[in-house]
Amino acid sequence: MKIRFILGGFLLLFVCSLTQAQRLTPRQRYNRKYFKNVVTAYSDYLNKKTAQYWQPDSTGHIYQPDVEINPIYYRLFTPVTIYRSTVWRAMNGLLTDSLAAQGKAPASPNQQLLPLRSGLVEKDKAIIEGMDKALLFTYLNHPTMVKQTEDEIMNHRTFNEELIPEHLRKQRMTDLINDKGWIDPDVDQHLVIRKPNFWTRTANVSLQFTQNYISSNWYKGGESNNSMLSSLDVSLNYNDQQRIQFDNRLEWKLGFITSRSDSIHKYKPNSDLLRLTSKLGLKAFSSWFYTIQAEFSTQLFSNYNTNSHDVSSSFMAPGYLKLDLGMDFKKNLSNLTFSAVISPLSYKLTYVGDEEVDVTKFGVEEGKKSKNDIGSNLQVNSKWTIIPEIVWESRLSYFTTYKRAEAEWENTFNFQLNRYLSTKLFVHARFDDGVEKDDDNDSFFQLSELLSFGLSYNF
Repeated sequence: MKIRFILGGFLLLFVCSLTQAQRLTPRQRYNRKYFKNVVTAYSDYLNKKTAQYWQPDSTGHIYQPDVEINPIYYRLFTPVTIYRSTVWRAMNGLLTDSLAAQGKAPASPNQQLLPLRSGLVEKDKAIIEGMDKALLFTYLNHPTMVKQTEDEIMNHRTFNEELIPEHLRKQRMTDLINDKGWIDPDVDQHLVIRKPNFWTRTANVSLQFTQNYISSNWYKGGESNNSMLSSLDVSLNYNDQQRIQFDNRLEWKLGFITSRSDSIHKYKPNSDLLRLTSKLGLKAFSSWFYTIQAEFSTQLFSNYNTNSHDVSSSFMAPGYLKLDLGMDFKKNLSNLTFSAVISPLSYKLTYVGDEEVDVTKFGVEEGKKSKNDIGSNLQVNSKWTIIPEIVWESRLSYFTTYKRAEAEWENTFNFQLNRYLSTKLFVHARFDDGVEKDDDNDSFFQLSELLSFGLSYNF
C-alpha cells in the first residue's frame, strides 16, 4: 500500500512535468499556479517520507518505519468530485480572489478560510485552499470532468461514521454468545431471533357419505345402497431454498359399501389404499433435481367377492414397493404445483402374502408370492386451484418393463362448499396388460368412480 502510494505520487509529478511545455490560457495559468503549489508540497512530503523509509539502521538493514500518510492529499488520487466544503466556501466569498481573477466576482481579501479540523498547520490549510481553487476552476470550466458528488461517497458504509463504532470489540462472537451475563446496550433485549425452519406440514382429513334408496317395486329395478369414504392426506416436506428438497406424503383412503344383493356380507370395502411416498432431490439446474424416490402401497382390510367367501385382496396381497432413480422437474406457481419424475431406471416389487388370493390377478406366476420388475417409470403429480372453491389433484404413473406396461391415473375434484363441507369426485383409471383376462372382462382397462358429500378439513 505504501509503495503504491509513493509510486502514484511520482507518476503525478511526471505527468505535471509533461504539461509544462503546453501553451496555457490565462485562466489555466492562474488555476495551475494554485495546483503547482499543491504538487510542490506533495513532492517535498514524499521526499521526506522516502528518505525515512529507506534509511538503514545500526546493523546495516534497511529500516522501514510506519510512515503515516497525510490524508489532505487524497483528492489528488480520486475522480473529480463536487465537495460541499469547496462549494460552500466559494458561495460565501472565501475563494473570491480566484473568481475575481476571472472577472466573475469582487475580491474579499479580509475574509478568512473556513475553519478546518483541529491539528492542521498553516501549510496544510494553504494546500487545501489551493485544491479548492483548482476544483472550483474545474467545476466552472470543465463540468463534464466531474464524476461524482460527496453525498455519493458518504453513502458507502466505509465513510458512514454512524455505522462504524469508535472502538471495535476484540472479543470473539462465540465468547459473547456463551456468556449469559453479557448484554449489548445497543441491542433490543426483547428482540427474538428464530432459526429458519425449512420443514412445512400440511394435512387434510375428510369423511364423505353417499346414499341411494330404491323401493322394491321401482319400475326400473335396482337396489338401495349406502357408502362411506374416509381419507387422510399428510405431507411433511423439507426445502432449504438452495439445493436439497425432501418430500414425504402419507395417503390413506378407506370406503365401505352396503348392498342388499350381497346376503353374506353386510358391508365390504369399495376403496382401500395405504400409500407412503418419499422423494429426495438434489438441485441440478433451474427447476431440475437429481432424484431418488421410494413408494410403498397396500390395503388394510380384506375384500370379498359378492355372495362369496373367496378373498379377492387383503393386507399385503398385493403389496407394492417401487424405487425410482432419475430427475424431477418441479414448478410452483400461484395456483398450480407441478412435479414430473422421469426415471430411466426403476425397480418394482409385487408381493402377495395371502394364500387365499389369486396371485395371477396381479401378474405373479402361480405358485409364487412375489415378482421383480426392472424398467422405467414416469410419475406426474399436480394440484391446480381452478378457483378457491374448486381444486383438482392429479396423479399419473406409468411403469414399463418394455414387455408390458402398467399405468394409473388418479383424479380428485374437490368442491369446497365452506370450511367444513365439501363434495368430492374421485376417478381412478388403470391399465395393466400383465394380468390374465377372465370370462367377464376381456379388457386390460379398468375404471373406478365415486362421488360423495361430507366433511372436510385442512390443517
